[in-house]
Amino acid sequence: MPKPPVRKEHAANTPAARPADCSAQPVARSLALLCCAGVVACGGAQPPPAQAPRAPLPVDIVAKAALPLYALRSTERGEEKLSEPLLWQELALAHVVCLGEQHDSPAHHFAQRRALEEIAARSTSEHRVFAVGFEMFQRPYQAALSGFVGGTLPEAQFLTQSEYQERWGFDFSLYRPLLDAAREFSLQALALNAPKKLTRKVGRTGLGSLDAGEKAGLPELDLANADHKAYFDAAMSEHPMPSGGPKLENMYAAQVLWDETMAETASTWLAHAGESSRLMVFAGAGHCHKTAIPARITRRVQLPVLSVTPVLASELPSFKDRSRYDWLIVLQDKK
Repeated sequence: MPKPPVRKEHAANTPAARPADCSAQPVARSLALLCCAGVVACGGAQPPPAQAPRAPLPVDIVAKAALPLYALRSTERGEEKLSEPLLWQELALAHVVCLGEQHDSPAHHFAQRRALEEIAARSTSEHRVFAVGFEMFQRPYQAALSGFVGGTLPEAQFLTQSEYQERWGFDFSLYRPLLDAAREFSLQALALNAPKKLTRKVGRTGLGSLDAGEKAGLPELDLANADHKAYFDAAMSEHPMPSGGPKLENMYAAQVLWDETMAETASTWLAHAGESSRLMVFAGAGHCHKTAIPARITRRVQLPVLSVTPVLASELPSFKDRSRYDWLIVLQDKK
């Protein structure tokens, strides 16, 4: 029986770093997806003028974004630098990793691909069950995702059956390398996310507008995590919504619904996969900070989850959310 939403009174919000701009910050990316989902009338009440279709990205754009990298790991003594070989060795010890991204960054997807192939190779040699979960695919489309990664569904059919363009929309060349790696290592691929129709409805009109059937299917929702809410509020203070737009409390509920649904899907797999299993989650960096998906998986299955996000070395001095992640994977785009 699904658990009812958990509703708690908010404690005083703790301070949170404010995002510098919409293009570079994780929560702003998630809010942009709310715009795309029709939750927010971005740019005003009138629909934006039609734009010419973008040219497809090169199929090898992720490979061409290859950069040397290292990790910065938070410790009680401060940040510890890990070389690339040590990074993969240490990362392989984690039971669950939430590895974030800026969705349109080829370099971030290169870092994700490297992490996936390194950890998958180690899991295979150790005979561990290893799965990879994707924010980009919604639960109802699990069969299409499994078919494509399993090699039984051609790419064109997969993109159609998963409704990829309508439900995600970022150029598939950014994500093909991750799915190809999952296929190469015969990994289970999990469609983690909530249906777009549900998150759109919550973002527009709130949890109270859901019918009985929709409410019965909700995951347990913790709407009272003060640090998580402060992170959201800080992002919204930099990007105020237009007059007459959705209420902030409803937009926050949609954000939490995203995080909780992905955490519940991941936790269900972990609960049945055995103690030696490993899971890597790919999601926007705004979903992979400590109080987002990681804390919500831990709450369900009492397993530690490593919170990781890539960052370009050129952006590291201005990256204000360092303390919100256990590790940063630093891509050396400058000498």
